[in-house]
Amino acid sequence: MFNTILGGFNQGLLWAVLAIGVFVSFRLLDFADLTCEGSFAWGGAVAAVLIQQYGWNGIPACLIALIAGGVAGLITALLHTKLKIAPILSGIITLTAMYSITLITMNNKASIGLLNVPLFYSWIPGMKSIYAILIMGVIIIAIIIAVVYWFFGTELGSAIRSTGVNERMSRAQGINTDNTKIIGLVISNALIALSGALVAQEQGTASWTMGQGAIVAGLASVIIGETIIPSNRNFALTLVGVTIGSIIYRIIYSLVYYFGLPTEYIKLSTAVLVVIALCLPMIKTKCIALAKKLDAKWRAKYPKYAAYAQKRDDKKAQKAEKAKSALADKITNLSTLIKSESDVKKAKTLQRQISKAKEKFAEKYGSKELEDVEEHTEAASVAVIGGNDNVDVKNN
Repeated sequence: MFNTILGGFNQGLLWAVLAIGVFVSFRLLDFADLTCEGSFAWGGAVAAVLIQQYGWNGIPACLIALIAGGVAGLITALLHTKLKIAPILSGIITLTAMYSITLITMNNKASIGLLNVPLFYSWIPGMKSIYAILIMGVIIIAIIIAVVYWFFGTELGSAIRSTGVNERMSRAQGINTDNTKIIGLVISNALIALSGALVAQEQGTASWTMGQGAIVAGLASVIIGETIIPSNRNFALTLVGVTIGSIIYRIIYSLVYYFGLPTEYIKLSTAVLVVIALCLPMIKTKCIALAKKLDAKWRAKYPKYAAYAQKRDDKKAQKAEKAKSALADKITNLSTLIKSESDVKKAKTLQRQISKAKEKFAEKYGSKELEDVEEHTEAASVAVIGGNDNVDVKNN
């Protein structure tokens, strides 16, 4: 049982790379990309061929697989942006072509075994493969989350996210939405192919059909992750949530095999699992509504519970007010600092921090509240400047 759960955990880490790739295309870019299954299998095939036939190490083979996946994403993006083919059809066309390309890459072999060859976790000596995969999986997913978080916080990354939120408005703001779609799909499929390369090495074999069901697994992981950690939270936490969703999905999948479910029921159980994952947001909403209904009923019926609930609400209100005041003070302090900052780089850093703080404040408390904070900030800045002037006058 322990090894089954640990194996599912390891697979979840490696499949989480695919889930993040699916998250980029479906959530950030709002592009229904079906290239996923093709780029996943091609990534595994490219890595397997390089390792088995050319003697490459697993890590550089993964990097080449990542580039190959980016090419697959580029083809889908060009079909959509340059030839004006619908997103779903663009993905289907590329997916169909990828089956042949994957077979050609594998020299028309149905599968390629990866035994007694240097894999991505082989550089850790004297350790069982299951633990070596765990360590490498944690390192790889941590690096990917850090890089994706950093990139989508840059100007280009923000433009890609803006395209997904509102393409017309982004175009009106001068963003070349065709280019952002191309870059977004290249990144998405590059990550998916990297996942394919890692999974192929973890399984010890790569096949031209290994991508079947990859899109379902990716979407299920994203939905489970967003249910655990809502998407309106910190972007890094959202990526962590997607990773956790992938781990949960793979552990459940591994347990289905462990308990001996007949092979013909595997796909059915997968479909049921995905349906449950899709229903999780609705179930969560229903549970919250039921909890509120019971809370109101018990307040009216039980005086002791009403007193406890009132204390609980007061504590929550105080905590929320403290958080609001802390964020408002942060905006005020940063705005005061930037006016006295002479270093250009430090001023730009402060400006980014102010923008993020204001965006977070407006999202939580509304634009009207933000205007009040900005007025207070302006008044505080004037007072500080006036105080400094008075000091200078006294010194003179």
